[in-house]
Amino acid sequence: MKRTIFPFLTCVLSFGLCSAFLSAKEEKTLNGLMVTGGCCHDYKNQKNIISEGVSKRLKVKWEIFFEMDQKKSKEHLSKKGWADKADFIVWNHCFANETDSQFVDSLAAIHEAGKPGIALHCAMHSYHWRIKPAEGKKENTWPSMLGVYSKGHGPKRKIVVSKAKGQEKHPILKDMPEGWTTPEGELYNTQRILGANVLAYGANGVAKEPQAVIWTNEHGKGRIFSTTIGHHNSTMSTKEYLDLVANGVRWANRLD
Repeated sequence: MKRTIFPFLTCVLSFGLCSAFLSAKEEKTLNGLMVTGGCCHDYKNQKNIISEGVSKRLKVKWEIFFEMDQKKSKEHLSKKGWADKADFIVWNHCFANETDSQFVDSLAAIHEAGKPGIALHCAMHSYHWRIKPAEGKKENTWPSMLGVYSKGHGPKRKIVVSKAKGQEKHPILKDMPEGWTTPEGELYNTQRILGANVLAYGANGVAKEPQAVIWTNEHGKGRIFSTTIGHHNSTMSTKEYLDLVANGVRWANRLD
């Protein structure tokens, strides 16, 4: 009898230990840092919509840097070690007029070294419109990090989101219904795909062809999740959007 029970108990205990080990990453409280502010969006309320919504889906302790002035934002983000304590960074900001390529390089270097990044909506229009690519490079640093070049957008209309072929079961999209339509929207133009893995496209009934709206990218050692969806608070507040961002955080932090 002892010979029969002991292996059984060992198996049970081992299974329990293994299960605990496998779920340890998911149970860990992540330190999230959100960089937000700038023109054209209700960042004052969006910082709460995003942080509170993600925290209902993941254990995240938030630090939020909210600054509407581009110069003051740059001063803070130029300080040594400003992101050291964060497990991941959420970029939900809009500073399209930056001209300092070395400053932008320093931000991208944080992710290249391994820090996960989440880029939302106008983060795709930040830090590159007025910067020319470095000598010998076709693209400048920020779009290369994101994996997509985006400039300009269409009219404010609802966006119908369709999953890219072969990406239907991607962990980031697992909670999103096919053909999800945003309550409101502003479809960004994604002129060039720079190595990103496009997960979904958006159509607004006006654009000549669907535009990439959700994708992932690998920048050095860091994973970057991006979506151009999210101009309006009504869209950001939906279950679908908050599920999407939370799943993006999981993927970027290798919890998927």
